[in-house]
Amino acid sequence: MARIDSLAALRAVYKPATDRSVAKVLPGIDGHCRRFIALSPFLLLATGGPDGTSDVSPRGDAPGFVTVADDTTLLLPDRPGNNRLDSLENIIARPGVGLLFLVPGVDETLRVNGTA
Repeated sequence: MARIDSLAALRAVYKPATDRSVAKVLPGIDGHCRRFIALSPFLLLATGGPDGTSDVSPRGDAPGFVTVADDTTLLLPDRPGNNRLDSLENIIARPGVGLLFLVPGVDETLRVNGTA
């Protein structure tokens, strides 16, 4: 197996993304996303550290624990944890975040990328 070390080499291996895949990227949170978030009791929060490391942290509570403030703003409650503060420290250093919402029994997920 050859090592892939450029975008051109990567794209040579894979077909282009389908129109459907490209179209699912939205500029904000639509009605379907709002309903999915309201049903989700669990999400994964991805952050990046100042040294380039990545971290994924679970967040969860009763469905509806994340509030959709508007089409581009989500409010996540702060819950007691282990006090390592990995995610919060990373967000201060590098505010880019990725959220992966899950709903039990549903074979779809919802990805939301943005800044904190």
